[in-house]
Amino acid sequence: MQRSDNHEPDEPVGGEIAVHLWSRRPVCGPRTTAIDRFTELAATGVVDDFDIQTWPEEIPVSQRSEHGEVLETVDQYEQWATERGLSLRPPFETRTSSLLVGGSTEVLRLPMIAVAVYADDDLVGVYPCTDGETTWSVTDCIDALTTDPAGLPHQSES
Repeated sequence: MQRSDNHEPDEPVGGEIAVHLWSRRPVCGPRTTAIDRFTELAATGVVDDFDIQTWPEEIPVSQRSEHGEVLETVDQYEQWATERGLSLRPPFETRTSSLLVGGSTEVLRLPMIAVAVYADDDLVGVYPCTDGETTWSVTDCIDALTTDPAGLPHQSES
């Protein structure tokens, strides 16, 4: 995923919109509802590209070789949030996990579902995210794209 991030925080979404959805396995319940709604947005042309990937509940931070793409993606998402005064924590959390054979390791706990929105290959939104007072969910992102594809929920209160 080589994507740049050149949009200003208040700049409306424009151009070709792509949505990348991450989900824990199994993909069921509210996660399938989100997938169905994004699929509908893609079918109606609101979203130009929509893809889905799964990820585990948590991954050891030390296993960069095995989980490198996920860790790099989360790093990119966190950088996007930091540059806008937002946070992805929680639900993205790093914590210490005890090992069965003694010792411990740092793990990154991943959310049940997360969405990244790109406009012309530039990252313009990651959900869920928070500014410390308001939290915007994946559902908020879907609702915003449904009503006004040029705006995203974290931008509406800026």
